[in-house]
Amino acid sequence: MKRIVTLLCAVALGLMMLTGCNQQAAPSITVGVVDEAAAFQKNQLAAKAMAYLQEMGAPLQKEAEAAYKAMQADQNETTVAAYKKAMGELQAVMNGEQQRIVGLVDAKFNEVLEAYRVEKGLTLILSRESVISSAETVDITADIVAAMDKLEVDFAKPEAPAAPAAEEAKPETKE
Repeated sequence: MKRIVTLLCAVALGLMMLTGCNQQAAPSITVGVVDEAAAFQKNQLAAKAMAYLQEMGAPLQKEAEAAYKAMQADQNETTVAAYKKAMGELQAVMNGEQQRIVGLVDAKFNEVLEAYRVEKGLTLILSRESVISSAETVDITADIVAAMDKLEVDFAKPEAPAAPAAEEAKPETKE
């Protein structure tokens, strides 16, 4: 009887060991948390983008101010129309340029986040706004700001490709 109990215990122990060997370890999840607003606003690339927009808009702003002063001095159809035209141009150009620049900076921001995630072996990066609670040790905002500070981006608007000459665009016809 003692042999049977000992044998059963040995079998049970062996089964437990085999069961432990067959279980897969849970995947390791590493997380980083970034304060997107702070990282996006506090880096040198964003500051350069703002400076570029201010520099680019300065001539248009001066033109709009001059039109406003002319309208204030002598308000008539011509001065009002000139002011509206200057303001419309200022707003249209600046809105388009702001969207383009923010798109460039946002694309670089996403590239930096992905490169950082891969380099540090993180499983995912979460936005601070979507995290209810986290340890400060997972906050990567300062690292992301430092990486953004190292980037150089040419904000100048790319030249539009030249349109093909009208003669080249016409297909040849046989008579």
